[in-house]
Amino acid sequence: MQHSEPASDPKIAVLRQFLHFAVAGAIGTGVHYCVLIALVQLADFASVVASFIGYIAGALTNYLLSRYYVFRSTVPHYEALAKFFIVALIGLVLNTLVMAAGVYLLNWYYIVAQVAATVLVLLWNFAGNKLWTFREKSQ
Repeated sequence: MQHSEPASDPKIAVLRQFLHFAVAGAIGTGVHYCVLIALVQLADFASVVASFIGYIAGALTNYLLSRYYVFRSTVPHYEALAKFFIVALIGLVLNTLVMAAGVYLLNWYYIVAQVAATVLVLLWNFAGNKLWTFREKSQ
């Protein structure tokens, strides 16, 4: 006998939302990495500076996808945008610290350092945006 979870199971709903967030994040991360690699390879930027700029481009992409696709938020735009960028700013600091530690202290190849930073920031951003940025007043 097969047992299936009810569609309204909160754990399933959060998992589904996290997966949507991960897809949106993958798109934003793609933007981040494209900017990073282009600036390093084509414009001879320092990798940490290029990562910083790429992070901003990816964050703008992620805001739009998170608001309309992941959380389908009705939180007023001005409120959600401000909170989103506070969460993103903390993520940017985490990203930059991991990049700097990886590249300058551990002598990692910059892409390896960026992957480590991306995993940490993904977890931070999901939690911050779910629990604060796009949290509906009734929750």
